[in-house]
Amino acid sequence: MRGRLDQLRGKQVIILGAGAIGQALRQQLTGFECAVQLLARSNPQAQLHTKDELAAALPHTDVVINCLPGSAEAFFSTDLIAAMRRGSLYASVGRGNTTDEPALLAALQAGHLGGAVLDVTATEPLPPGHPLWTLPQVLLTQHTGGGQPQEAIGKINQLIRNLQRLHADQPLENQIILAQGY
Repeated sequence: MRGRLDQLRGKQVIILGAGAIGQALRQQLTGFECAVQLLARSNPQAQLHTKDELAAALPHTDVVINCLPGSAEAFFSTDLIAAMRRGSLYASVGRGNTTDEPALLAALQAGHLGGAVLDVTATEPLPPGHPLWTLPQVLLTQHTGGGQPQEAIGKINQLIRNLQRLHADQPLENQIILAQGY
């Protein structure tokens, strides 16, 4: 895949989702001088807020990174995949159910997309014999969300910060809003 793709520097990037992962990605991509737009329904830091706005921006985008939560079932659909610029790259690190996987597979097999980097898929683990395993322009990574050496202390520190914020009547960090699905 690497030989077919260009450098990341200066690329037009859209990040689907403006949560902690999307914000961290945006920060990292500024070091590569990427023009980054975030998509989120209501987050004021996002530049794109609707599917129509996203569809209009996709033909001018080099990389799309999907960080959406599982509540955005099949959000990145056939029409959005078709709107992506020929040769662009799609990455998914949020939840596998947010991508129309058959449409993505068809776009990859047809040569419409330059590649895909998938940390998540609709079915995990991806079954043996699935076509994504054999496509040379697809990079599959192991989806793991834990097990890091400092993970437990990080969770404790987050709890302490939120207890302090609660005591000071400040908004909590990483608050779960069940009605929104994350």
